[in-house]
Amino acid sequence: MRAAIPARAMYGPFEMTALPRKPMRDLRFAEGVVSTLSLFSEISPSQRAAVARHSWILSARRGATLIGRDQPVAGVYALAYGSVKLALRSADNEERVLRLVSAGQTFGEAAALLGRHSRYEAQALVDSRLVVIPSAAIFSLLERAPRFAHNIVKRLAERTFELLAEVETATMRRGSQRLASYLDSLAEPANAAGSCAVQLPVSKTLVAARLGVKKGSLSRLFRRFADDGVITVSRRKISILDRGRLAEAARGNSSGAGTGNGDDGKTADSLRAVN
Repeated sequence: MRAAIPARAMYGPFEMTALPRKPMRDLRFAEGVVSTLSLFSEISPSQRAAVARHSWILSARRGATLIGRDQPVAGVYALAYGSVKLALRSADNEERVLRLVSAGQTFGEAAALLGRHSRYEAQALVDSRLVVIPSAAIFSLLERAPRFAHNIVKRLAERTFELLAEVETATMRRGSQRLASYLDSLAEPANAAGSCAVQLPVSKTLVAARLGVKKGSLSRLFRRFADDGVITVSRRKISILDRGRLAEAARGNSSGAGTGNGDDGKTADSLRAVN
């Protein structure tokens, strides 16, 4: 559970006061997680230890909501193990998955830095454990560690480019392109051609939400790719039979399945045009 944080630690000016002592196992766990995060790779071991001392451990069962839409964000969340989805949800409960967070990744940076409420909800997909690094610790490092400041600026800039790519994908690419690009991203870079196998990291329902298509449309797209000899599907295991054709489909160099935003798949054309 979260330890109480003194007001001065939360609101500064960017200074941290002593927190209640943590069990040694929790402190070592937090130090271990912080030391593996690329965000903190440029700071000294003593600074990482200080960050760990001011952080707390959060355990979440599968399905638990870590952050709700329009709720305050306590700091930067670092996932030690498990899986978390960041999603938008409409008034009629339609979901759009923004990002799937895996072990060793962080989320919540923008809201923590701005002191604003979350624009999305964060939910544990499986039993997960996280380290929550309070905003005060982040601001303290920004004041004292220029390399950390460079790191966090770079991270936020990368997220901006990722968001632009998401907008382009959602508004300008057909459903077949989205799926082909997603499958291609799961494959190892070394397997640039020929065949390889990938495993969907989440259910097909979540993949559909991640790609912004309906689940039935996703099933039709999988069948279309399979009928054209590009992939075979066995539950979450996808065998990519021709990665070259898959990459071509991702670039839109085939008519592909679906038109416009590509959600319905009703006017799907054959991928054989890629041959």
